[in-house]
Amino acid sequence: MSARTTLPRTPARPASSGSSDRPPIGDWTPRQTAANLLRDRSRWADHALKVLVHSRWSPWLATAFALLLLAGAIALTQQELRRELRSQLARRDGNLFALLVRQQLHADGDETVVDPLTALLDTARLPELPGLQTLSLYDHRGRFTGAIPATAAETELSPDAQTAAQSGEVFARLNLRADLAAETILPAADHAPLLEVVFLLDDPLGGPAGFVRLLLDGTGLAREFHDLDASLWRQGILAFLLAGSAMTAALALAFRRLQQVNRRLQETNAQLSLAAKTSAVGAVTSHLVHGLKNPLAGLHGLVSSRTGGGDPADWNDVAETTRRMRTLIDGVMRVLRNSSEAADFEIPVGEALSSLLARLRPLARAQGSELELKITRDVSVRGHEADLITLIVENLATNALQALGQGGTVQITVSTDAAGTEIRVTDNGPGLPAAVVTHLFSPQTSTKAGGSGLGLALSRQIATGLGATLELAATGPEGTAFSLRLPRRESNPAGA
Repeated sequence: MSARTTLPRTPARPASSGSSDRPPIGDWTPRQTAANLLRDRSRWADHALKVLVHSRWSPWLATAFALLLLAGAIALTQQELRRELRSQLARRDGNLFALLVRQQLHADGDETVVDPLTALLDTARLPELPGLQTLSLYDHRGRFTGAIPATAAETELSPDAQTAAQSGEVFARLNLRADLAAETILPAADHAPLLEVVFLLDDPLGGPAGFVRLLLDGTGLAREFHDLDASLWRQGILAFLLAGSAMTAALALAFRRLQQVNRRLQETNAQLSLAAKTSAVGAVTSHLVHGLKNPLAGLHGLVSSRTGGGDPADWNDVAETTRRMRTLIDGVMRVLRNSSEAADFEIPVGEALSSLLARLRPLARAQGSELELKITRDVSVRGHEADLITLIVENLATNALQALGQGGTVQITVSTDAAGTEIRVTDNGPGLPAAVVTHLFSPQTSTKAGGSGLGLALSRQIATGLGATLELAATGPEGTAFSLRLPRRESNPAGA
């Protein structure tokens, strides 16, 4: 009868209802799973780092971490100094007791000593050795040979003590919680501080040198250790306070400067972004103005020649509006033309502003306001610069008239000193709201009907292109003043 060998069948895997190209979860390899975990963990770490760096708590966290490192460094240094000072105090007492014992053994040189233990008996009664618990003697191999009192426990020398004594040093160690029952026959307490002193002593009989082990009351030395620890803690706390204060001040100054640099970088980026937008707007404006000039001229001619039908006042308003639009377009065309031709003729600033006031006075009279121009000392600028300055001052003066509403006065003053020329536009209106002052020169939504919110931002950008500065000089219930300061030119003032 032959045996049949049957192979185990592999259970069939149930068909997946999904796509056959996608491997089931059970087919993922450990390497793929580990890679996914590492990638997710790396993303989480990067996100956490970005949040931490940009968080307003990052300076405080960095300062706390630096103080923690400082405290750790002081604690480690204090621990090492504490260990070294304790060792020095123990060696001080150990050397003193070893010297007393050796002097007593060699005090009577003429006497013949038969037993080293007998020679040490008188030494144990020295008044300079208060609190002596045991005095043990060992041979040159470290084996116990005897002790005083005779009923003292037989103990072995520690390897550290034996090695130090063989090198000629005095081994001294304070055990703050020594087991008295294991060392003495009549312990006063279960645990007490004991000072162990081990040193090498020559055999009076001329044999190999042996070891002497003293066990003394260490209460006084323990008290010195306690005072030492308290002093070190006080010094450590004082050092932490002084160094921590200096470090905190330095970090605060560094973070403040870093914030100032970041703020300047943000302002620079904003100005660069605005410059790019202004450049694009300038290109579009040039194309748009060229396209609108001729149709607007035809519209103005048509409206002006209209005599019949409708209310004549309405047609007059439409004609005035188209005229103002043509004036604005002509001004922009003049700036673009002068910039492209790089005109080098010069014109006094006062003359350019006088022409501007002639255009703005009808608007001022319509609302009962006054426009004034005061020139203390004029200066000449190049033609296209005069056009750009006029655009800036026109924007400021128009804003001032709109802020006045009815009545009031807008004054434009021109003054020149050693630093340059200042053009100041002042009104006696109600002043600017605090919310507006915060983002005054940033592109934003205009609060005026039909406004774009770009007027002051573009004006500052134009001023920056001229090498000038445009700032809010003052604002309040008495009025608002803007200052446009032009750099000093290497030329004579107008009329000089």
